[in-house]
Formats: sequence, C-alpha cells, structure tokens
Amino acid sequence: MKTLCSLALIALSALVLSACAKATPQPSNEVIKPGDRLGDFLITTGDGEDVIYVTKLKCPFDSSSNTESCEQPVGTKVNVGVGVYDDHPSSGKTLDELWLEQTHEMTIEGRPVDLQAFGSIDFSHPAVGTVRVWNVVIVSDKPGRIAAHSSGVWAGDSLDYTAIVTFTGR
Repeated sequence: MKTLCSLALIALSALVLSACAKATPQPSNEVIKPGDRLGDFLITTGDGEDVIYVTKLKCPFDSSSNTESCEQPVGTKVNVGVGVYDDHPSSGKTLDELWLEQTHEMTIEGRPVDLQAFGSIDFSHPAVGTVRVWNVVIVSDKPGRIAAHSSGVWAGDSLDYTAIVTFTGR
C-alpha cells in the first residue's frame, strides 16, 4: 500500500510540475503582420535614417543559394525587403509600373508575411537612384539569427533570395 501511495504522490507531483512548465512554442503558419513577434524578433515597419536596408549593405553573398548573410548590432532596424528600381530608362516604364508588374512572396522563418499590410517604402540608392522595397523591418534587443526568404517575379526576372540577419551583442 505504501508503494502505491508513493507512486500516486510522484505521479501527482509530476502532473503539477508539468502544468507549471513553460509551453514549447509550436510552429505556426499564421501570416505575419506588422507588430508580430517571432521569439525575440519584432517584425514591424520603419522609415528614416535609423533603418538599415539589406539591399544597401555589402554582406557576404552565396550565389549558389542566393543567400546574403548580414550581421548587425542588436537594436538595429533592418529592412529585409528586396528592391525594384528602373535601371533602364529606355524601357519606357516608371518605377510605379515596374512595381505593379512584380509578384512577390516573403516568408520569415518559414511563416508567410502579409506584404500588403506592411506596404512599400522608397529610398535613394547612390548607384541606382530611387529603390522601392516592401517595408518589412526586423529588430531585436537580444542576439540571434533570423532568415527572410523572398520569391516571385521582379521586372520580368525570377526571384529566389534569402536574407539572413544575425543580431550581435553590442
């Protein structure tokens, strides 16, 4: 009888302890919208001089996987959108027309991003002029790594690109 009571007490203790344990987050296919968090990462929008654009950085690029890997200090606002610009004025198309022709899907850590909810933003690039990107900004106050994958068709060319951002300690 003592053994049965001991086993019941152990089982009850394990049940109580497991109820208090932190739940392990399960993968989700929920669409990411501005203000959502993925772990320590805030997915938001941003403009101004405090936003860093991956398209402006010269990060190591692996052409075999079309992956660019960038490091930025924690707290940096990093726009992971891919840019469209009118590099052929003789094409007769404006930036607005090129933007409307593109198809684009983005995932962050495998979760789809609602690009329409983020909208787009234009910025000036010293080599090509005005560039338009989806206004998808990632920021973290803790070190960590996150990947954003883009696919679709831009200016008639197929797009398959991954931006990996590693936030490093200050």
